[in-house]
Amino acid sequence: MKVIAPVTHSEWAAPIVCVRKSNGKLRVCAGFSTGLNKALESFDYPLPVPEDIFATLNGGAVFSQIDLSDAYLQIELSDESKKMVVINTHRGLFQYNRLPFGIKTAPGIFQQIMNKMVAGLRGVATYLDDILVRIEKCSFAKPEIRYLGFIVDKNGRRPNPEKIEEIKSMVEPKNVGQLRAFLGMITYYATFMPTMKDLRGPLDALLKKDMKWEWTSKQQTAFEKLKKALSSELNLAHYDPRQKIVVAADACDYGIGCVISHRYGDGSEKPIAHASRSLTAAEKNYSQIEKEALGIVFAVKKFHKYVFGRKFLLLTDHKPLLAIFGDKKGVPVYSANRLMRWATILLGYDFDIEYVNTTKFGQADGLSRLMRKHEVENEDVVVAAVEND
Repeated sequence: MKVIAPVTHSEWAAPIVCVRKSNGKLRVCAGFSTGLNKALESFDYPLPVPEDIFATLNGGAVFSQIDLSDAYLQIELSDESKKMVVINTHRGLFQYNRLPFGIKTAPGIFQQIMNKMVAGLRGVATYLDDILVRIEKCSFAKPEIRYLGFIVDKNGRRPNPEKIEEIKSMVEPKNVGQLRAFLGMITYYATFMPTMKDLRGPLDALLKKDMKWEWTSKQQTAFEKLKKALSSELNLAHYDPRQKIVVAADACDYGIGCVISHRYGDGSEKPIAHASRSLTAAEKNYSQIEKEALGIVFAVKKFHKYVFGRKFLLLTDHKPLLAIFGDKKGVPVYSANRLMRWATILLGYDFDIEYVNTTKFGQADGLSRLMRKHEVENEDVVVAAVEND
């Protein structure tokens, strides 16, 4: 497709970072956050909201999903635009002839093109899809499909139980530290579920000074009731891209957890979905900053459909990550190779990152400490995968 072409000089030049993909091939990524993205005006083409898509699918009985690849590279750039998307490599300067990954206006541009392509087709909805079909990721003629936290079938839509599975499967605390993490979640969400404070008495008793740790049926009953309250639909917000999106991620010695929420005008937050997993044997040997960074990458990839193409706020309780993931001057050269690869994954997302004190980070801390055991990908796959499902 003649994606790139050499040039002798340019007013713009972005650095590159090479990422090894799971199939062993290298992907060259450009760090456009170093200048071009900051200079570009926002392209506020309206991305579809769930209600619009569900309305389009309403009345259907058989559904198909098509997952595509290399979408942006199908879009040829004008000569003026080509001058701006230049990368600086060890072999000289190269300009993109087609829309590259990492340009902040790319999602809106591509959505506009997709909408034009399917205009007039009844029962067809698009959301940031690609052009070349990956058959292994497609589903055809299914009685139901899953999209943005919902299951859609001939009867309409209903919440996807996977949104609360991580809460329902949390294991009971084994010590005071894990109990404090769980109660931190209760405190964080108590605004929406005032009755939670009436259920936590048996658990609070174990935090009293000189109290011997003894997990009895009283504590187990209180724990199960609180999990049920946490996973209630009353405590979950339906995804609305018009509201502010917040993603919080945390890590401990043996697990990572994350939650995506909406932040409302009064400053309150309500969760949309949760996710967590245990660390592999190799990941448990990571430094703490690497574990925290892995948690962030896991969160962004897990919630890709919610956050890609939209501005969101990323929260962490590990302050050093602000310099690595929040620096708009590009990926720091002093970053370890693993951190650099993860920072490259985040180049395609539009976010601000903020530090939150651990004592006020209950929404993610509890998930990382009390998650069930999960089967996870090989470490090289996890750190090198740039594409998202």
